[in-house]
Amino acid sequence: MTTPMKAQQFRLRAKLQVRGHLVFDTGWRIGTGREGQTSDLGVLLDAAGLPMLPGSSIKGKLRSTCEALAPALNLRACLLNVEASGVGCASDVRWYSRQREEYRRALEAGNEERLDWIRDNTCDVCRLFGSPVQAARLRCSDGTLVNPGAAVVRVRDGVVLDRDSHTAADGLKYDYETVAAGTRFEVVFDLDNPTPVDEALFGAALFEWASGSSLGGFTSRGLGRFHLENITLRGVNLEDPQERLRYLTRPRLEDKLNDRGDWQAYFQRRIDNHLQSSTRGN
Repeated sequence: MTTPMKAQQFRLRAKLQVRGHLVFDTGWRIGTGREGQTSDLGVLLDAAGLPMLPGSSIKGKLRSTCEALAPALNLRACLLNVEASGVGCASDVRWYSRQREEYRRALEAGNEERLDWIRDNTCDVCRLFGSPVQAARLRCSDGTLVNPGAAVVRVRDGVVLDRDSHTAADGLKYDYETVAAGTRFEVVFDLDNPTPVDEALFGAALFEWASGSSLGGFTSRGLGRFHLENITLRGVNLEDPQERLRYLTRPRLEDKLNDRGDWQAYFQRRIDNHLQSSTRGN
């Protein structure tokens, strides 16, 4: 039987929401894997024919950013591969299959033992982004196109290179679609019941994106450079009676949440506190 203390993790206690504009500084492409209307390699378009920025692409890039930054925060990142990372985690299918009997014993022992096993065998990145045995604490929206007039689809030429001669291979020219620089999307990140570790890791990724990163296909060719700007931070603590009443009685989400002030100062404190506590722990 799950104890009251363990059961608390299943209810909503706090929520943090970050909004911002993801602005592409260069041309970019999220491909379909199929031909476009006018090219060999098309970009992903919505029903209205406008470029799309799927939440899955945003979350995948955010996860890779967190994986890269985790060691600097003294956190564990399994990379979904224990051989590559040295970190065992239930998200790694091969590692999990070798631990299946141990997990079965924890499952038979009861919910409390099962929850302890999941916590102890899930890396810090997967605790935030989710695993086969634990729901994600972070959700990413699809990007909402802010300036449709700037999202012009263009066609570029490409050639296949002969790796031996280092020259263009005969008859293997192709073209591909890109979307113009300056395209701007509003993106929303929701964190449910974030821990101090979650906030430190997510905050470090936000700082990284604010300074610039790359997203999409052909980034090695200069496509997909972007930065995050106009970042706002709101949240709710349901342990606070006033914030709880506001959250439960307002019909619109933007009215349910409370302004948390400057995002840089907020996450700077979380990162500082985490680094100090992790250093003391070592």
